[in-house]
Amino acid sequence: MRSPALLVLSAVFAGEFFVAAATGAPEQAGPATPVVFHDAGPVAVSCERQYDFTSQINGQTYRLMISTPLNAGRDQACPVFYVLDGNWYFRTAADTAARGSGTMQPAIVVGIGYPTEDIAEVRRRRTFDMTLSAPSPGTAPGLYGGGDAFLRVIEEEVKPFIAARYKTDPARQIIYGKSLGGLMVLRSMFRNPTAFGTYIAASPAIWHSARELLADEQAFSARVRAGGLHLKLLLTSAGDEQYRGTDPKLLAAAQNSRMIDNASELAARLAALNPQNLAVVRVIFPDESHNSVSLASIGRAVRFALAPPSPANP
Repeated sequence: MRSPALLVLSAVFAGEFFVAAATGAPEQAGPATPVVFHDAGPVAVSCERQYDFTSQINGQTYRLMISTPLNAGRDQACPVFYVLDGNWYFRTAADTAARGSGTMQPAIVVGIGYPTEDIAEVRRRRTFDMTLSAPSPGTAPGLYGGGDAFLRVIEEEVKPFIAARYKTDPARQIIYGKSLGGLMVLRSMFRNPTAFGTYIAASPAIWHSARELLADEQAFSARVRAGGLHLKLLLTSAGDEQYRGTDPKLLAAAQNSRMIDNASELAARLAALNPQNLAVVRVIFPDESHNSVSLASIGRAVRFALAPPSPANP
């Protein structure tokens, strides 16, 4: 004689059987033929190209990653959105800026990077290309200080190459850089402000080499006050980039780098110069770290650079 528990289970299973039969649910099939996946090669996007070149300025090799708009007319002159650290940020920028959405004008996106997938090599190369000098005396030569030559590579070699092959809008040239890349964006703006119309410095490493960057601020500020410049600057930071706690060691390191404070103070000084000549927007993304903020900063950069003018987007 079956136990009461078994009788209950039998009734439950019998009920499931009748429900399945009534609803026409299929019976369990036998072992299916395994699905076969074929390697189709790397992901390819028809509107994107890569070009490698060796600079005649500094002898270094670079890779350009270029995305053209999908919905731009054949004769339409497009803005050009240059992205430093192209190995890391080109993909996000291209997916955002080259497609265009709503009222934002699509842009040609040019990532400037290196012909390697070795992260350590990318870090080594970018550290040299995006610093102004060694952070301290006695640093081994060749590790830092290639920044000014790198900016010449962009201005004298990369930009002419892009202008010769694509229909570009010379009045809408944009440059984006993060961290050390943000440092170089500001260096370009201070030293050669007419190179681009829109400058976007995300989490700029203003602290590097004892804030050497700021030596050029006074001369740049005089040019802004004098008129003749019509520029846009977006300065962004992550809310968690600067420690605000009480641990003495962490607080000392935070005060040394002053990631948020340096950018906020610079933004305030520049915004007070002449808003008609230099429109400055300062954004801090709460609850983001230096690493996690990249997506947010690129999204805001695209909107800032490519959306129609408005009070919130000068």
